[in-house]
Amino acid sequence: MVPRFAECIKSQLKLIPQRSAGLVFYPHMKSIHKNKRIELLAPAGTMESFIDAINAGADAVYVGLVSFSARMRARNFTTKTLAYAVPYAHSRNVKVYVAFNTLVKQSELENAVHLLYQLEQIGVDGVIVQDIGIAAIVRSAFPALQLHASTQMAVHNSAGVLACEKLGMKRVVVARELTLEEITKVCAVKSCEIEIFVHGALCYCFSGMCLASSFFGGASGNRGRCTQVCRRSFDNVDPQAQDNKGYFFSPNDLSGIDLLPQFIAAGVKSLKIEGRMKSANYVSTVVAAYRMAIDDPHKTQAAKEMLRHDLGRRKTQLFLRGVQQTGIIDAVNPAGTGIYIGKIESIDGKKREIRIVSKETLSDKDLVRIQPQSGGEGIVAQVQSCVKSNDTMTVKLDKPVECLANDSLFCIGRANHASKGEAKLDVHPVRFDDQYKNVYSLLRSFRDAEKFDKNRDRRLFVKIDSLDWLDLLADPTIGGVICAFDKADMHEFALDAGLHRQRLGRSAYIEPPPFIAEGELGEWRRIIQTLCKNGQCGLLCQNLSHIMLESGVKRMRADYLLYATNKVSVHAYSTLNLSRFAYSPEDDAMNIKDIYSQKGMVYLFGHAQLFVSRMKPAAQNGSVIADRLGRKIVVREKHGLYYSLASELFCLFNKRDYLEEFGISSFVIDLSFLDPDVELLKTILAAYREKTKYPGSCLFNFKGGLQ
Repeated sequence: MVPRFAECIKSQLKLIPQRSAGLVFYPHMKSIHKNKRIELLAPAGTMESFIDAINAGADAVYVGLVSFSARMRARNFTTKTLAYAVPYAHSRNVKVYVAFNTLVKQSELENAVHLLYQLEQIGVDGVIVQDIGIAAIVRSAFPALQLHASTQMAVHNSAGVLACEKLGMKRVVVARELTLEEITKVCAVKSCEIEIFVHGALCYCFSGMCLASSFFGGASGNRGRCTQVCRRSFDNVDPQAQDNKGYFFSPNDLSGIDLLPQFIAAGVKSLKIEGRMKSANYVSTVVAAYRMAIDDPHKTQAAKEMLRHDLGRRKTQLFLRGVQQTGIIDAVNPAGTGIYIGKIESIDGKKREIRIVSKETLSDKDLVRIQPQSGGEGIVAQVQSCVKSNDTMTVKLDKPVECLANDSLFCIGRANHASKGEAKLDVHPVRFDDQYKNVYSLLRSFRDAEKFDKNRDRRLFVKIDSLDWLDLLADPTIGGVICAFDKADMHEFALDAGLHRQRLGRSAYIEPPPFIAEGELGEWRRIIQTLCKNGQCGLLCQNLSHIMLESGVKRMRADYLLYATNKVSVHAYSTLNLSRFAYSPEDDAMNIKDIYSQKGMVYLFGHAQLFVSRMKPAAQNGSVIADRLGRKIVVREKHGLYYSLASELFCLFNKRDYLEEFGISSFVIDLSFLDPDVELLKTILAAYREKTKYPGSCLFNFKGGLQ
């Protein structure tokens, strides 16, 4: 170990009180951890946050690596740092989980294997994964690593939990959008431990389904590079609209501290605090508050008082008490976290000074964020000095900043946050090998034996979301139909499925919605059994829960929300009886080529579904809204869910030759959210046959690359 690195670690580690007789003593809090039935899981984006989380009473801490983490903008940890941090935490009976929760490209698999090997040697207590291929690698080569299903896998009902059990998961982090009643029913499955988010920032979209950041620049939230499109300010294209401007998709922060007894009674295993991007001040405050309320419910009110200083947004319980849509989206206030100081009045760039009118106060060395009106990336700086005259403050910053009058200023860290102890290193780091010697043979073992047939028949599928399309699909170019109907249309389709199937005369698949509430599982199971009886229809799955709804379905495929960005994930889906898969529309040409398979189908045309949410946006159904760069989003409602679509269609018709060269023979035209129109369909199919770009469309990430 390099001495300079060791000294750096020493400077950050703090003396932590020891545990005695199974009880945890925190002299700075004067509290005792009594409740051992539920785990308090804290975030850490830095070593300071890691130590402060343990100091404040966390039972476990989750961290990310500098790669393969859904919070790539956090400072994160290296395996060298973890070699100190893990034994340090273990000596205090605190567990450490590593968020390995992004999609992994084919070219990145080798590095991923080496990192997993290092994590197994270091002895982390679990890895939190999104990529089904990574889960397969862990099960095969690193069984000592416990698998946790990330919330990025969008598990939201008991069927999804059962699917995760088949994948070897020991714990599932369920979607944040569940009610307490739904959480209770999911916990009753008893197949996996259930972990829920209890405090912190909310994504507007179901985690793992968001394509917004990727569509507007290739920086994918599924790859840890989210640019927070949902926090931006939008203008309604219709100037007469009532909701003409606002932060239409910006949720308040979650807080479930009032429901701790109910979570414990439901059988929840772990309560998770969001915040790997946040300060040590935030971590210590929130962990200490929840520790207090868990150990002594009578102190819940005092804990809530502590949480007033968590430097977050306004609070919501989201849907925990039931599905209601009030108090969730804050369309009016700036979208940044922290204590809102006010609007910037003026800027002096040479002096690094900003002037602001506010009743709040700032102190030297406070951390502040300047949030642009657009809702885009904020700028973080430290206060060097602050002079206040009445309600006017002149704030000098530690660096030049580019901002405008009327941008918002937030305080995100107070200078008075003090360490809980003196620096002391009392562990020996774990020694580990960097390279997994069998990496190539391991990856080869996951490659399906597939005989390449360049002359394989091409098949075009058309996806429809309305029965009205059925009478318009007579063109012989169409070789299959994907029916993504809502429940009402599915029932009507089922009444005459035999006639529809005979009339279509082609391969038909039904696709349930991406979110099925626990109470609707039975109804969807009956729909699938009716429509797929005797093989008359196949099942296209876009969520893990769909796999467990089948009962004797002869044909099952994976749609693109069951991501396949590497060959190992393709292989893993085949073990779940999914005979085919779909490449994600956000994937790029090089990665598709790297994992080419004749089992894969490519979406060539459609509206990119940027957000899929259970939260109602502040914009009305049918609205067209635009960000400051003029990029438009269409707001639609379907399946009782809220979809936000890119107004600009994506189209890869002119890339068909390239795709067919390396074996792709199955394609999809997605007509979802388009009004049934025979002339429109003729125009689209003509462009498909002629391999020409559809007017006004884009390539998504196909050429620019998926980051």
